[in-house]
Amino acid sequence: MNKRVLIVEDDIDMALINELILVDEGYLVHKAHTGKAALEAISGNDYDVILLDVMLPDYFGQELCEKIRERYKGPIIFMSCLGDSQNIVQAFRSGGNDYLVKPVKREELLERIVENLHSEDNGNGLIVFEQFIIDDNLKIVYRRLENGDRAEDLGLSPTEFKLLKLFTEKQNDILLYKELYSAIWDQGDMEDVRALMVHISNLRKKIDYRHNDSIKSIRNVGYIFRDV
Repeated sequence: MNKRVLIVEDDIDMALINELILVDEGYLVHKAHTGKAALEAISGNDYDVILLDVMLPDYFGQELCEKIRERYKGPIIFMSCLGDSQNIVQAFRSGGNDYLVKPVKREELLERIVENLHSEDNGNGLIVFEQFIIDDNLKIVYRRLENGDRAEDLGLSPTEFKLLKLFTEKQNDILLYKELYSAIWDQGDMEDVRALMVHISNLRKKIDYRHNDSIKSIRNVGYIFRDV
């Protein structure tokens, strides 16, 4: 089944350009030019991913994202000409999964959408830890009951999933801020560590529900994961 995308963008020309790119790749696209229209759209449709502009005539993107999150659990990718760290951090804190700075190249847009969509492959790629179970095929992390059974999906974003995989693959090793930042955003230079810290804070809240300090912060250095 073709994936459904909601483009929330008040620039009609920009929305049309992105629509044509996505339709050409087989996506089903719906557009909303205001925050109100976006909220109405998600009430009657089941979208796989939302592209959300920061500056809308009736809403600021982060405010709208919080309202969308009340009824939508899928990926939200911010798209904005505002590339400062404050806006990026606020976007993640409001529930965004990713942030693209305009102008966005076709290849980057398509790649980020694919990365933010959960894989639909079936399989048994389960990796078991003390508090959670990773399904590496479905890219889903479940809460682990004390008897070892799987419980609910913890709802990790694609970025949080990437971070967790890095931590679990290098247990008991100190991962530097720069190392984590580079692995997630494919950049050699770290622009702002705060965006990374927001993602790790959100990840901690989801996987460390027994409060065992499984992801420990090493001040001014990085983080270390222990399976506790």
